Amino acid sequence: METSVETIIDRIQTTYSEIVHLYQDVTIEDLLAPTLSNGWSVKDTLAHFAAWDTRCAALLSEGRDSNAPLKASPDVEALNDEFYKERRGWSWEEVETEFRTSHKDLLEAVRALPPERLKDTFVQDSIAEETWQHYEEHLSDLEAWHARLTGVG
Repeated sequence: METSVETIIDRIQTTYSEIVHLYQDVTIEDLLAPTLSNGWSVKDTLAHFAAWDTRCAALLSEGRDSNAPLKASPDVEALNDEFYKERRGWSWEEVETEFRTSHKDLLEAVRALPPERLKDTFVQDSIAEETWQHYEEHLSDLEAWHARLTGVG
């Protein structure tokens, strides 16, 4: 079965929307509190997603003709640390804006891929790993945070 751009976009958007739903209508204090299991706040987690989405969008743009950019194997821990240090002083508003903007840029990069590139299993797997699968790595922690905060879960 062929995977369409809209199928990929829908999958990314579904998990993204779940994350947004969890932090909507939550106080700034709760968003900034480092209460997640890894010691991060929701703000830190959204900044993390935004940084990786920005990176993914750039790799997809560079990989319009070749898988080479997508095959880059960064030191994930070092990048996570770098992204965290760069953004830890940012305000909630700055982080949320970057989160929304990077998401939009990511979706545009997916849509801009030539159809033959989108049919490539390696490209599809790369997008999945960098987007919804990455979101899902943190989703249970965000859901548990939300349940503790609201008593709903």
